[in-house]
Amino acid sequence: MTGRLPAAWGRLRPTAVVFALALCVRLGYIAADLPVPPQDTPDYDEIARSLLEGRGFVARQNWHGYALRSWRAPFYPFFLAAVYGCCGYSHLAVKLVQALVGSATAVLVYRLAASVRPDAALLAGLLAAAYGPLAAVCTEVMTEAWYVLWTLLCLVLLQPAATASPASGQSGPRVSTRRLIASGCALGVAALTRPVALLLWPALVWCAARRAGRRCLPPVLWVGVAAACTIAPWSIRNYHVHGTLVPIATHGGFIIARSNSDTPAWRQEHGWGIAPEVFAATPSEIERDRQWLHQGLTWIRTHPRAYLRLVLERFVRLWYFLRPEYNFWFATTMPLAVAGMWRLRRSPAFCLPLAYAFLSIAVFSTLLYGSTRFRLPLEPVFIVAAAVAIRDGGQRLGARRMAGLLAAWTLANGALWWRSEVVRALVLRALRWSGLR
Repeated sequence: MTGRLPAAWGRLRPTAVVFALALCVRLGYIAADLPVPPQDTPDYDEIARSLLEGRGFVARQNWHGYALRSWRAPFYPFFLAAVYGCCGYSHLAVKLVQALVGSATAVLVYRLAASVRPDAALLAGLLAAAYGPLAAVCTEVMTEAWYVLWTLLCLVLLQPAATASPASGQSGPRVSTRRLIASGCALGVAALTRPVALLLWPALVWCAARRAGRRCLPPVLWVGVAAACTIAPWSIRNYHVHGTLVPIATHGGFIIARSNSDTPAWRQEHGWGIAPEVFAATPSEIERDRQWLHQGLTWIRTHPRAYLRLVLERFVRLWYFLRPEYNFWFATTMPLAVAGMWRLRRSPAFCLPLAYAFLSIAVFSTLLYGSTRFRLPLEPVFIVAAAVAIRDGGQRLGARRMAGLLAAWTLANGALWWRSEVVRALVLRALRWSGLR
């Protein structure tokens, strides 16, 4: 019996092991039924119900009765409508589906790591399966679980196009047109979940151009055209509704205006609310979006010193590890991820994930509001880098010594989590002293 067990385990596919562990962890989070702040859930729920009741893609209840017909990107409300249409109005059903989505995400982390460093792939997959924040988002009726899946799928599919080599006059391993179209479609769906996913395309262009020069143009164009064609039906719908071009959503101007002002929204208790007077003054959803965009960009242009201070503050805020409580997982993983990214900095296979992460961080810090929510879709990239650091550390120091160091580091973070209020007070004092709080 004892002799058969290792052989049986050896026949298991790594992806099956990663998926099974991830599913168990996520079902455990769902069973724990931890409290989750509603955030944007009421909007998504209302739009989903409106779709099922035949009233179209519209939100009114949270906006003083004014109809917002393109305020949210469409994928997640349609997903909720599909679940509610099949199972009735049930957040539990949504969470169970998202548990499967999150488990597939862990498998994609394994696949991404396999394209970067095959010897670290299983470790990366297991880390993603157990990683608390990635499991917790499956219990939230929010876009996170799906958005992380789509962005990772894009990264995995785009890897061959990003790593093409110009050596010997060749463009590297040929990337099939079918794969390029599939990656573009995945990018389009990711953008229809959250428009910021479009940052993947310029990251791809930069990485492919570094490797293949002008020969990268046909592949990246295939990706861009496929993404545009995926988004186009929704853009056409928006044009029919508003009489003007709205590629995805009318939410961007509001976010830029509320993130770039003398009193940005994240510093206010109810900073993201919109007074009814705003709707009364500008009933048009399109005009409000344009006014907000103009307001935000004008403030940036006319307050350069205050803006640069906000950029620094948002950058720090993006990495904050005490919201809403000590993030044990992120605090434990990030130093290892930094070491791994340093080791992978010249790796062609890690170029696209790293470029996407850096470009996202730049946009979150310079235009948006640097929420830790924006950081989560980047954390699978950090997990891959952390797995590489652990693997290399084990090879250099020996498995036993590396395991001891990891255990000590994990226990130290456990102690910090236990005394998180003291840590929070010290961090807040440092931020206030530096003027960043």
